[in-house]
Amino acid sequence: MSTPPILELVKLRKAYKKLEVLRGIDLQVFPGEMVCVVGPSGSGKSSMLRCCNRLEQSSGGKVLVDGLDITRAEVDINSVRQKIGMVFQQFNLYPHLNVLRNVTLALRKMQGRSRNESDSMGMSALERVGLAEKAQAYPTELSGGQQQRVAIARAIVLQPKLMLFDEPTSALDPETVGEVLNVMKQLRETGMTMLVVTHEMDFARAAANRVVFMDAGAIIEQGIPNEVLGAPKHERTRAFLARYTGG
Repeated sequence: MSTPPILELVKLRKAYKKLEVLRGIDLQVFPGEMVCVVGPSGSGKSSMLRCCNRLEQSSGGKVLVDGLDITRAEVDINSVRQKIGMVFQQFNLYPHLNVLRNVTLALRKMQGRSRNESDSMGMSALERVGLAEKAQAYPTELSGGQQQRVAIARAIVLQPKLMLFDEPTSALDPETVGEVLNVMKQLRETGMTMLVVTHEMDFARAAANRVVFMDAGAIIEQGIPNEVLGAPKHERTRAFLARYTGG
């Protein structure tokens, strides 16, 4: 692609003492792309994702966000994180704050925006995830799927250049998975750049521009969904998909 990547990982390594969980990852994510990362548990998917905004410190290599190497010690990581939204497995909402306050907290505390401006931006974000009517509700009054959609609204309200999703549906009841995946598809349609760790193979097949298969801390293969999930080249990918589909 002629457009430079929003996210670029160069020889990214991560080790916990003697356990190497990332073994020289090279990956680029371009503007407007949804890249889905799949693979067995323990393959390094979440560690890779958390290195992308320095929730985990890498052991070697580079992480470039919009051309800036964020692994350098002098980088203001709090400023960088405002460009990178992240949605976790758990919703991490503040139970004592209503939905709108949860969504607007970073706007007020980190960006110093007024309450009126924050509330306007927060309501717009809630509308994008289909929850404007729940603005005054509290997290305990919401389903898991609704709480995860609030977490997505909290991330997108900062207007990030890149969204990271770490197994965003793994803590949800089966009946609420679809509503979260639908919101993610809508974000993709608006041009949001997204790197998604997921076990939802049907979603990856239908929504991703590219699928990346990881195993044992390495990228084994990547390509368009029909290639990686439909006709994988590598034996390890075929074995994983066979276990996943019961084939």
